[in-house]
Amino acid sequence: MKTSGAYLDPRVLIAYVAQVAIWGSTWGAIKIGVADVPPWIFAFDRSVLVALSLTAVALAFRLPFPRDRRTLGLIAFSGSINSGICWALIFWAEQFVPSGLVAVFGATAPIWTALLAHFLVRGDRLSGLKVLALALGFGGIVALVGTSGEISGGPALLATVLLALMPLSWAISGIVMSRALRDVSPIPAVAIGTAVGGLFLVPLAATELAKPAAWTIDAIVALLYLSFIGSSVGLVLNFWLYRRLRPTTVMLSQLLITAEAVLIGAVFLDERITVSMLAGAGLVLAAVALNARARREPSPAVPQQAVATPAD
Repeated sequence: MKTSGAYLDPRVLIAYVAQVAIWGSTWGAIKIGVADVPPWIFAFDRSVLVALSLTAVALAFRLPFPRDRRTLGLIAFSGSINSGICWALIFWAEQFVPSGLVAVFGATAPIWTALLAHFLVRGDRLSGLKVLALALGFGGIVALVGTSGEISGGPALLATVLLALMPLSWAISGIVMSRALRDVSPIPAVAIGTAVGGLFLVPLAATELAKPAAWTIDAIVALLYLSFIGSSVGLVLNFWLYRRLRPTTVMLSQLLITAEAVLIGAVFLDERITVSMLAGAGLVLAAVALNARARREPSPAVPQQAVATPAD
């Protein structure tokens, strides 16, 4: 396996596989948690645990925290998207939408990333295959939004529309991390970003204080897993990978993450998957596969260079 003209570092491959395994299981864990605890309270508690644990790790290992305003601003921007806006939407939407279907919407992230990277990342240009992937992907998004009528209970249509737009914010955050935050130590950066995301969640969580929260064993285990494995490990791996791979390549992990999430939802959570959902998912995954094939074709106009920085 190669990346940007150089053989892939085995550490990058291990990190990539680990991220897929972890994040493919988090969708089901969120579903378990929000069944007992109001979603924004659950998301806020996760952000607090993640920020505190990663700050403790950074201080214990004397990892440098960024100090300049530009870097801090970019980290805060990414954190407000990843741990603020996206967590608020995902946790809320999983009350009404199967966790596997939420993951399928997440799989559209490479499509948005390919479009934005064409304008913002050197060497990531749109090709004929990528344009075809964009068309298939957006067709899949429209089909998935149309499945909202097959989901019973709650504002399913609103949830699916917002979920369709959510990966665009992921793509923007990914471009920011790839272009501007390559030289930042990931653990302090994720700690700061998650803390900022937590601040975003405060007013939302405050609106749910009067709602009953049943902190069952399942909910507690789900929170701890999401916080210490899904975020503390997963987000750091993701940040680390963005410093070594192009954003499109990192986003392609959503292909495997989605397959795992759908399988977990169907087998362990008894989630109903309809034919139309599978059809929409098929279009999205076909788009991701085409995009992956297009990424193997080096740009004739721009020399490809490996993204390599010292390991943290």
